Amino acid sequence: MNSDFPIALHILGFLTARGGGPLTSEEMARTYGTNPVVVRRVQSKLSKAGLITSKRGVGGGSVLARRPEEITLRNAYEAVSPEPDILPRHPTSCDEVVPIVVGEFVNEICRDAESALLEQLETVTVKEMDRTVRRRIRKALNASRESRKRKAAS
Repeated sequence: MNSDFPIALHILGFLTARGGGPLTSEEMARTYGTNPVVVRRVQSKLSKAGLITSKRGVGGGSVLARRPEEITLRNAYEAVSPEPDILPRHPTSCDEVVPIVVGEFVNEICRDAESALLEQLETVTVKEMDRTVRRRIRKALNASRESRKRKAAS
């Protein structure tokens, strides 16, 4: 799994939180702590997959192309990952029987694990992710505020 997937989820979540208003790659990059070029590269993949649309120029930016409850995390994963090879594969191209058989066995397990992960990603929508993440962000921000208050009081 490459770093494009978490960035894609950040983009989709941020666009969901924005509620339909366009966001620029610069805004999203700043909140993720990366370069706008990285965000634009991932946005391009999401756009090709029909998950977002982008408009250039003043007042431009990206918006979701579909409702967040219609986009699954699997859609995002498949948009940015051309192959579902999440786990490394054991080489099977040698002349020895034992490494070939072991490699085939390990590769079967990897394929099964990947299938299970993709099935799980299919069950979670961007809307559900947004709801869960927002709750966690509020909780973390409240805890941070309380911690600062305690430090200031002591």
